Amino acid sequence: MLVVTNSIKVKEGYGRQVADRFTTAGAVKSMPGFLRLEVWLSQSPKDGAEEVKVTTLWKDEASFKGWTSSEAFRESHRGAGVAREYMLGASLDQYELVVSHKPE
Repeated sequence: MLVVTNSIKVKEGYGRQVADRFTTAGAVKSMPGFLRLEVWLSQSPKDGAEEVKVTTLWKDEASFKGWTSSEAFRESHRGAGVAREYMLGASLDQYELVVSHKPE
């Protein structure tokens, strides 16, 4: 299993606006190997910035690569590279699930 986290740093007061852009998951929901999308908003701004974490869970890396190479991915990210005055930066990280516990 693969988790991909996009950590988006924005000026304080813009976190909810950025998070709300993900209320409709769109085409990613129908991609093979897609398991879940979650959006997390930091509770406490730091140094005038908020952080939005967009996490997607995939069956495997091949499924994620299938998404990022698809026309649906390009369409859903159209205009995302436009510099907005409230954007401070972003980073993309991938994690392999190695341990998981569930309630008994």
